[in-house]
Amino acid sequence: MSVPVFGMSEHDFKAALKKTRRAIIPVGSLEQHGSHLPVSTDSLIAEYVARSAAERVGAFVLPVISYGVSFEHKPMFNVSLRNSMLSTMICEVCISLAENRIKEIVILNGHHGNMRALQQVAKKLRRKMPRGVRAHTVHYWHMMKGELDHAGEVETSLVLAIAPELVRMDRAAPNSKKLPKSAYDTSAPGSFPKITGNGVWGDPRKATATKGEKLIEEITANLAKTITEFR
Repeated sequence: MSVPVFGMSEHDFKAALKKTRRAIIPVGSLEQHGSHLPVSTDSLIAEYVARSAAERVGAFVLPVISYGVSFEHKPMFNVSLRNSMLSTMICEVCISLAENRIKEIVILNGHHGNMRALQQVAKKLRRKMPRGVRAHTVHYWHMMKGELDHAGEVETSLVLAIAPELVRMDRAAPNSKKLPKSAYDTSAPGSFPKITGNGVWGDPRKATATKGEKLIEEITANLAKTITEFR
């Protein structure tokens, strides 16, 4: 049972509370994903996976938080929040959900650059959440065996499965520089274009919708299992 909060009435919310007290908050980003993927890629993936998992575990699904921490992509396109701002925003959402009788909150992260901000959420919530309310953070790529890329084979395959009309495979190209051994060593502002050359980490030309569908099934199944084990 997936219950999208966006568009619900107060009556609908109260009725759904009789069936579930669990909510999933997808968190993404707005940042460049090469010339072939939309800047909303991380948000698209996080929201889709959240809804898919919610169907299996029974949960409200909050509207995706589309603004993340993406300063590493400067001067390429990014609309970014500071770590402190993002963590505070998510904390406030969690507190509001608790006040509305939600007991279990899953923060589903779709962007690697958000990890530091999300690490701060648990600390900030420790003394603010009512007893009996739990909040957990999950990074969706931890739910799959393969390694995450950026606008490469994995992310491109996922978007081909979710929203193929937004993908321009005729523009797909791999990173134009040889990547360093230390994967995702891109925390400094402006580091990503310098490391990759063109803002792509991986080879999107290998992507297919079929690969994306298999990845979504793997991620959704593992995420649903993880959520049920939180209890």
